[in-house]
Amino acid sequence: MSATERACPPAGLERDVPLSRTTSARVGGPADYFVVAKSSEELERAARWGISEGLDLLVLGAGSNVVVADRGFRGLVIKSISRGVRVLGEDEEGVVVELDSGTFLPSAAKTLARLGVTGLEWGVGIPGTAGGAVVGNAGAYGGEIRDTLLEIDALDSRGGTVTLANEDLGFVYRGSAIKRGEADVSAILRVRHRLSRGDLAAAEARTRELLSERRRKEPVEPSVGSTFKNPEGTTAGILIESLGLKGLRVGRAMVSPKHANYMINTGGATAAEVRELIELVQRTVFERSGVLLETEIEFKGEW
Repeated sequence: MSATERACPPAGLERDVPLSRTTSARVGGPADYFVVAKSSEELERAARWGISEGLDLLVLGAGSNVVVADRGFRGLVIKSISRGVRVLGEDEEGVVVELDSGTFLPSAAKTLARLGVTGLEWGVGIPGTAGGAVVGNAGAYGGEIRDTLLEIDALDSRGGTVTLANEDLGFVYRGSAIKRGEADVSAILRVRHRLSRGDLAAAEARTRELLSERRRKEPVEPSVGSTFKNPEGTTAGILIESLGLKGLRVGRAMVSPKHANYMINTGGATAAEVRELIELVQRTVFERSGVLLETEIEFKGEW
């Protein structure tokens, strides 16, 4: 599709939808246009329409690791939710699986474990989608996306379909060429991983163990998710806690008393309060320890 071709508006398109309804921190102003895509095909149609209209795109999966401004997002926001998990084939090198980009990664990890397919069990600790996990090279419990990713199908800025291999994506710790704006990707449609055939009972036991660990350590309140990258030699949570910053507040945003690398919404917080708290923690940690914490999260919209 060329930039000048017009696509049909997607079904269910809405105007001026508050993004506080659909982000994990429960903050964010209105999107000019908003649509829910329940499959990679619906995501593709919606994104093509947005591109044909010259709109800025923001694809939200679980809405974690992003803070949208209180003034909202000028363009099209696509809420991508799916259950697509497919085993494409198996050979001596492993099992190739394909996930719709909007598939919730913990759900995919549990589904694959039930099939005796191993290698993504750590994904139960990631409160995001398969596509979003690629953008941030998500990881937990010793695993990360780049370990097993084969390739992605995506739309470029002109609405054309492209396939990018692992080596094309410039993965670094909690980052990628997509996140850095170095890859021409408007929307990830599908992701493929090469995993392993393993013991079903052991895979299911491992996912239950990691899920229990996540529930024990992470706050239940709305939050952006893991806020800062871990600095060398320690974790961001341990460093923030060691400086006595648990419970620090800006308005109704607070450093979680349960896990210091989570900024929680105690009820009615604004995006501005969340961002101010993040920047206050960052500044305080640097002043007291000399460590400049880098954020995992992204700020979107009109700040």
